[in-house]
Amino acid sequence: MNRENVRDRLIHVIASLAEAMNRIEEPEEVLEYFLKTCMEATGADSGSIMLYDEEEQVLVTRVAIGLNKDAGGMRLRLGEGVTGWVARHVRPRLIDDTRTADDYVRIREDLLAEVAVPLINSDRMIGVLSLDSMQVGAFSKDDVTLLEIVSNLSATIFVKIADNRTLRMRDRFHRVLLEISRILPRSLSLQEFFEEVMTTTQKAFRIHRSTLFVYDRQEGLLKIVASVGSHTEDSLQVTYAPGEGITGTAFQNRQAVFIPSARSEPEFLNRMKVVNDNLDLGFFCCPIFSNQEVVGVFSIFTHKQELDPKELLEFLQILGSMISQAFAIQSLIEEETRPFVVENIRLRQELSRKYQFGNLIGRSELMQELFEKIRIIAESRSSVLLTGESGTGKELFASAIHYNSPRKDMPFIKINCAAIPENLLESELFGHKKGSFTGANADKKGKFEIADGGTIFLDEIGEMDLGLQAKLLRVLQEKEIEPVGGRSRKVDIRVIAATNANLEQLIEERRFRADLFYRLNVIQLTIPPLRERHEDILILVHHFVARYAKENSKKIEGITPQVIRLLETYDWPGNVRELENMVERAVVLSRSSTIDIDDFSEVLAHIQVSGKEKMLDLAPARKEPAATAAAESGSLEANLLPGADLDDLDGRAYDFVIGEVERRLIQYAMKRTRYTKTKAAKYLGINRNTLDKRIRELNIDY
Repeated sequence: MNRENVRDRLIHVIASLAEAMNRIEEPEEVLEYFLKTCMEATGADSGSIMLYDEEEQVLVTRVAIGLNKDAGGMRLRLGEGVTGWVARHVRPRLIDDTRTADDYVRIREDLLAEVAVPLINSDRMIGVLSLDSMQVGAFSKDDVTLLEIVSNLSATIFVKIADNRTLRMRDRFHRVLLEISRILPRSLSLQEFFEEVMTTTQKAFRIHRSTLFVYDRQEGLLKIVASVGSHTEDSLQVTYAPGEGITGTAFQNRQAVFIPSARSEPEFLNRMKVVNDNLDLGFFCCPIFSNQEVVGVFSIFTHKQELDPKELLEFLQILGSMISQAFAIQSLIEEETRPFVVENIRLRQELSRKYQFGNLIGRSELMQELFEKIRIIAESRSSVLLTGESGTGKELFASAIHYNSPRKDMPFIKINCAAIPENLLESELFGHKKGSFTGANADKKGKFEIADGGTIFLDEIGEMDLGLQAKLLRVLQEKEIEPVGGRSRKVDIRVIAATNANLEQLIEERRFRADLFYRLNVIQLTIPPLRERHEDILILVHHFVARYAKENSKKIEGITPQVIRLLETYDWPGNVRELENMVERAVVLSRSSTIDIDDFSEVLAHIQVSGKEKMLDLAPARKEPAATAAAESGSLEANLLPGADLDDLDGRAYDFVIGEVERRLIQYAMKRTRYTKTKAAKYLGINRNTLDKRIRELNIDY
């Protein structure tokens, strides 16, 4: 082989490695790319890269191509085999015929030649590259020279990327721990805390499954109380006695245990059937303490990690201590909690037994009639048009129709026609073919195709463009769709549409097709506003209190009569959505176990009775004179910033006040337009997307 050929191959390999360094961030991927490049350059049939573990003084296979599966877990001592010899003497070795080499470790019978070179970085041997061929004498001295140069370059690249990855992983550790530290103060339920913590951790690291065991003193067993990740019902019944398996040993010895390979550990019992021949996982177990007493164990199964096991172990031990804190908090809560009052228990039972239909709640005559209609409608295939004011729960009614129909096991696809720009809505509904327009880089299924066999719910149908209305009419008439740039195809779907607009008026204004209206209006359900069914407010309030108390881990035992009188007197222009938001805010802000009128202090100013600009007389607690004087003074603090002090906003006063004014203006606009964003944006003189953005940025409830 001439020098020119060697030089050309060397330039090609170095260029490939330089390109890889710019786009690859993970060390394992660098090794695999390097091995493939070297195999292509030398014509090798198989190869491997083994890295040196200084602590155990062995070579460990990190990547292998063309070898059997046993090669993936191979470990060699220094001096063992050709690869071990190269590592010990730190120089390359060329074997023309492996049948003549006494120290050759044969993995495949048909491999007859081998070349191995050390990986050196800063005069330190970090591993060995080995290439094999099925032909005798397949490798030359030029190959050795090429591989020596490239191996040293690759070793430097590998170490640099590994160091960068370590810095990134440490930063990730810190960010995850910071996020978990924020979860701890707001969580009162041990199970919910564990599930939220492990879900957060799984997003950051390659964790397969995590489990929390708590020790049952009566039975003398560790039992599962929470689990995150893939599992079966049988696996959740697994128990361990103290000292039994890795889990029981960690509990008994009060020490954390980390096993890189659960499949290779004799003490690992695998009762959860997580590890198998095709899946080997790392296993970590950490005891949970409460007042110096071991009360349980938390364990995780990890996929192969790119990070240092010591750093992972340190992180998981910190995680274990946080779970221990959560356990201690849970114990304190259980000692101080009292049962709900009998009346609230009775109301919850009444809710679940009588006044619910799917996720719909109501005991009023209007709602009971609607529930009966849904039972009948659900069995049919006809289109349904849901009308009613914004916030009445039209989407919930659509869900109830679908999930009580023969289509309940098929897709239920929801789409808001007003939330998607007109130029994208056609593609979103009907899909498109690759190249059908600028930016169509791949085929895309539309919502109608995805919903095939099920139900599609079109919210705010009155906002749909006239051109798309014609296409929708074809779907209803012909039961077929035509993707943008594609051919038509048949679909089997049920259409449920909803609007808070007067479609008949839109027809007169030529903004809505009459033929489409008649096709959609086969069955019409009008959802009554909340002001027409005040008798539902009590059970709705109890339902929302129970939901948000659970979501926020708060113990709410009851609601005062004054609150109910207040809520039943209000006209609720935002309907059930407004009621739900008010109750959620009250639950979150409540400082006691009973929801009182004080918990609605931030919304009382918005409540008007019978159109009168005055507050409802609910005999609130007497204000302190100073507070009353401030409220009556008309000062900026009293009128604009209740409960706040402008003196505390040094450097932030302008942004805070402007934000508060903007928040109240948007809330007013939403209420004025009965919570229709398109109309609110028009009233404010801004774009719909701008309104959505400001609602998110200002964290506005509506």
